[in-house]
Amino acid sequence: MLSRRNLLACTVASFSLTQPALPGPPVYSIEHSAVGSGTVILDPLNSGYKRNNVVNVTAVPADGWRFDHWDGDLAGDVNPTTIRVSGDHSFIAYFVEAGGGGGTDPPTEPPPETRQSGLIVGYFVQWGIYRRDYVPADIVSSGTAQRVDIINYAFAGIDENLQCVSLDEFADFEKRFDSSETVDGVADTVNQPLKGNFNQLRKLKQHYPHIRVLLSIGGWTESARFSDAALPENRSAFVASCINKFIRGNVAPGVDAAGVFDGLDIDWEYPGRCGATCNFRPKDGENFTKLLEEFRTQLDQTEAEIGLATGVEPDLLLTIAAPASTYNSEPIQIDRIHQHLDWINLMTYDFHGGWESGGPTNHHAHLRATDCDSPDDTWAAKAVATYLDAGVPPGKLLLGVPFYGRGWRGVPSVNDGFCQAARGVPRGTYEKGVEDYSVLAAQQRPAFYDSGAGAHWTFDGQEFWTFDDPQSLRWKMNFVLEQQLRGTMFWEMSGDSDTGDLIRALRNSFDQPLP
Repeated sequence: MLSRRNLLACTVASFSLTQPALPGPPVYSIEHSAVGSGTVILDPLNSGYKRNNVVNVTAVPADGWRFDHWDGDLAGDVNPTTIRVSGDHSFIAYFVEAGGGGGTDPPTEPPPETRQSGLIVGYFVQWGIYRRDYVPADIVSSGTAQRVDIINYAFAGIDENLQCVSLDEFADFEKRFDSSETVDGVADTVNQPLKGNFNQLRKLKQHYPHIRVLLSIGGWTESARFSDAALPENRSAFVASCINKFIRGNVAPGVDAAGVFDGLDIDWEYPGRCGATCNFRPKDGENFTKLLEEFRTQLDQTEAEIGLATGVEPDLLLTIAAPASTYNSEPIQIDRIHQHLDWINLMTYDFHGGWESGGPTNHHAHLRATDCDSPDDTWAAKAVATYLDAGVPPGKLLLGVPFYGRGWRGVPSVNDGFCQAARGVPRGTYEKGVEDYSVLAAQQRPAFYDSGAGAHWTFDGQEFWTFDDPQSLRWKMNFVLEQQLRGTMFWEMSGDSDTGDLIRALRNSFDQPLP
């Protein structure tokens, strides 16, 4: 006879042997194949996936091939992409030969037509993803993507061998953006070849087909080697390196950035004059013209080669950033350069600033002269007249506007602080005497306007800040319309990251001009 204790043990043992195992959640498979030469990478790579798992999918073409499109449970041509598991999945990646285009991912349809008036060009700065925390997703969230036509990506540089070079490979094509930082909410994966700003700009163009992106070469700190690169014995190879790297997209071994850039913006500060350095030659003006001619010739050849390979010829743009002052523009053959260019971005700002630390306080981007200007000073309308008088068609000129302000401190309370002596410049977030529009607007200091000069400033009894706001931009854009200029350029997007006030003012001014 079994004791109670032995009976309980027997019962427990019997139960554990006969109870069926509880079913786990179903696991699904993802199968893929490739047509052409290339591979597909799944991240994470598992033997099975649960329902609603999100898997990152990247098509990696072999050398001489390019990814074309997906078929099966994936569709379209977005790469990398994602798939959300809802069952067993199967898809195919189609790769096609690059067709001798040097790795260029050819367009599948004609490029969008570029506005002949009301054009808005904005600079996106490579380094903005760091301290400024302005990432590609902010182009969308600020409303800029809906309103801008052209994005100039700043900057590429010139190396010691006089070749075009990335100035920050991590920012350009290596940084993995998480989903909150991307334009489409899809995070970058470890294994995808092209990451960073370049990949986000390519995605931005897919979501906003009206946008075109140019690679800007040079800038204030990277113009020292232009004088050497523009010499007759160097210019052809230099131009070819820029086109190979940034138009054909051969940015690094195994990394294809084809299709990101629709042209080049040359920002030489300044031919025949000192910029950040004084590495210039008397013949810079003539060599600059020849350099632009070489860029246009090689871009035209590249268009024809891509068109022959794909049946769709791209319209590769060539522009420059040009100085506003008569002194800096004097060496440039203004009457000759425009024939090689789609348009000229006039840098009509930084007329006055912290280098005049003792004052007098004055505007740094005013449209017309003030009582505090001398005949040797520069203002926007004067700069425009210089280029128009030299024979540049108005349809090839863009008026530059700043998304930042310049300031002075220790200013007496006379004339609302304008045209007064100062005791120095105030501290800015990133640079003394300089502050972003979004910061200055949030301070809500007393504001003043000069409609004749087309200028706006703030003054609190101590600090004087000159910067554009929506009202002063409307005055300037009416001037653009009156002069029949092509449009406007602004420096740069992160300056108005909080509200998007300025980009809205620019677009609304063209769509609904003041009476």
